[in-house]
Amino acid sequence: MGRAASMHQLAAGIANPETTMFKNPAFEADFGKQSPESTRQAMAAAMRGQPAQFVVPMFRIKGDTMRLDGAQKVEVNPDKAAVYPGSQFGAGSFSIIPVTEAMRFKMMLGEPMTARDAPDPVEFGGQVVVTHSVASALAIYHATGERAIVMPAFTPENMKAVAEFAKNTLMAKDIVVVPDNSHASRLAAREAAKAVDGKVAQIDYGPEQKNLLGVMAEARKWGNKLFPAPGNMLDEAKRDRSIQGAAKRTIRDPVLNAAKWDKVPIPTVTLTTVTLNNGRQIVAQRQPEAEVGR
Repeated sequence: MGRAASMHQLAAGIANPETTMFKNPAFEADFGKQSPESTRQAMAAAMRGQPAQFVVPMFRIKGDTMRLDGAQKVEVNPDKAAVYPGSQFGAGSFSIIPVTEAMRFKMMLGEPMTARDAPDPVEFGGQVVVTHSVASALAIYHATGERAIVMPAFTPENMKAVAEFAKNTLMAKDIVVVPDNSHASRLAAREAAKAVDGKVAQIDYGPEQKNLLGVMAEARKWGNKLFPAPGNMLDEAKRDRSIQGAAKRTIRDPVLNAAKWDKVPIPTVTLTTVTLNNGRQIVAQRQPEAEVGR
């Protein structure tokens, strides 16, 4: 009966998602217009609090090939994420930043890719950074001066599989997992790092910061507050240095100094009342240190 159903689908011209590469004209148009320079401009706009858009392909390993299974459009200010129609998002889905020219070429032609088409960790010091969200991945790539391979897993549940792909297929020697600001993300990050004997970056999130893009946006706001209207090049340089310094403290240093998974406390949840700058009180999660377990 299954074979008959498959024959019926083929006769009707319905694509089998297990054998057909993702194709979507809107994605191809949006991704075709996206370049490294346009991405830099979009990141700068996002940190200024202006609307920005990023197009992120979604991959999945199928045998010895890397399939394009779909794509996600990420909008910032206001924050919104949506998958393109026809995307087959599921367990093990991930993306890679940066996308190599070989990957881009094969994606546009609808050809399957292999791990050899992906960025080589050897060219980045053997390191791969795995993140929960696309927003955090973009922030890390930007904050490191585009000198990192970053793999967003889209969900906490996918982080372990992505870390294993980085180790076993890309042959990364140093895997750092970066959580978003939630208990589920922190717990999944530690488990992902444990699976590959990797590291976990300890990010000092503020109560309203969902991910590292939020951290970068706060750094930009602080720089603008210190130098609201730079009257000369010196003040402008000071403002830029303050923002770069914040990026180093809050993103680059935690990734560089990430601790081995077994040195990272198991996240636990307690609730605490936090008073914001505007005087409003909110109930937020607080993750106190817990006894380290394996």
